[in-house]
Amino acid sequence: MYFGKSTKAGNAVFAVLSFLLSGAALYSWATFDGIPPRSELQSASGAISWVEDSRYGIKFGLDGVAGSFNYASKGNAMDLVYDALSHSSRSVVTILYDPSNPSGPIHSNDTYYGVFEMSIAGKPFRSHDQIAAAWRSDEDVAAWLALFFASGGIYLSWVALRNRRTT
Repeated sequence: MYFGKSTKAGNAVFAVLSFLLSGAALYSWATFDGIPPRSELQSASGAISWVEDSRYGIKFGLDGVAGSFNYASKGNAMDLVYDALSHSSRSVVTILYDPSNPSGPIHSNDTYYGVFEMSIAGKPFRSHDQIAAAWRSDEDVAAWLALFFASGGIYLSWVALRNRRTT
């Protein structure tokens, strides 16, 4: 297959791929139950010992607290969170995190716990409700992607069938 004149087989393959992507996006959207409720989260407090900005989140550690934490990019306000954490000096940062669901990179033994609320020096910074709304908004994009890919799949199927009738 090459990128040039469209063929019946090429259109059919891309139609199937579009339907698969649509199904995956729709499944992601339909099965998202939201972030864990506040009652299931654990609190941790301490001064920031280290901060690392990455593409998909802000990883950090707290003095006197075992484990590392990750504020996921799905929570929005990444620049604000990174600036606040890296300039918090010796202020006490309090977070709510999910101790039952650690994650980490495949190629490493590093483990991070997802952060779902944050306050700095006793002042709320990112609330559970703000983070939950950001995650829901991010998942709602999946519904639009599902519609987009399904529409593309329908169109490519129609083109492939039309080409079949004319040849």
